[in-house]
Amino acid sequence: MNKNLKLILFLLSAVVVGFINGIFGGGGGMLCVPLLKMFLGLDDKKAHASAVLVMAIISIPTLIIYITTIQISWISAIFLSLGVLFGGLIGGALLKKLKNDVINIIFIIIMFVAGFKMIF
Repeated sequence: MNKNLKLILFLLSAVVVGFINGIFGGGGGMLCVPLLKMFLGLDDKKAHASAVLVMAIISIPTLIIYITTIQISWISAIFLSLGVLFGGLIGGALLKKLKNDVINIIFIIIMFVAGFKMIF
């Protein structure tokens, strides 16, 4: 694929990731990982770690919009944040130890289960 076309497709894909994250308040990371692997050739661990950073950055403007325009359940958000923080620490530690193939299988299973739940 031509380098310019690849760059344009990557940038358009990035806009879609931001759009999805903005509308749903998350989920862009699931799209971000394959894009980072496909367009930038990152290995699984780097793609997942980079996607987390990207999601943290793009979630800031989304959070600001949600705080200023949508009523938030602060109690639920605080408790959920504590759980997510704990789970993120465990996941981050495991990412260093797991092989790329295992990470890929876990990612595929999560994507499949999420898609299945959305359909049914």
